[in-house]
Amino acid sequence: MRLPSLEPGQRVVLRVAAQPHSIDVIGFVLADTGDAVTVRDQHGVEHQVSRDQVLVWRQVGVARGRDPRRTPRDELDRLAAASGLVGRCFVARISDLLGDQLRPPGAVDDPPPVPATLEGEWVSTADASALLDLAWWATQRGARSVQVRTNDASVAAELAELGFTELADPERS
Repeated sequence: MRLPSLEPGQRVVLRVAAQPHSIDVIGFVLADTGDAVTVRDQHGVEHQVSRDQVLVWRQVGVARGRDPRRTPRDELDRLAAASGLVGRCFVARISDLLGDQLRPPGAVDDPPPVPATLEGEWVSTADASALLDLAWWATQRGARSVQVRTNDASVAAELAELGFTELADPERS
């Protein structure tokens, strides 16, 4: 099978010949040297796969993740407090923000494009100026959901247009 040149940032599934059974490597392409492809999986582990070992491949979208609206509010508040964030709580699933885009518009390097904290499947920020870039950065590091904390009404309106859901403050309900 002929493996085409893969672009950094693409999320792929590679079926790799291994003994005694083939394995699947799922993750984001970091590099393609022509002889080997380096992929970072959801755990941050980098796999260098010889092109000769690839049996089948396909490009896939970002991982969907859990419904962020079902996350306990106290957990989101804990993540926000640990990041020094305050304000109303807006959440979204990263896959919903990115839609059917299969690769980032540009390079996805460290540091994140805006101040943000990554913990487990969550990225938290108070800066909504580059949310799609942040979503790409975070999903390539294992995040599946994003929370934005703000008290700015115009930012809240922009977040609603992007598909964010505001979670009510249980102390005000």
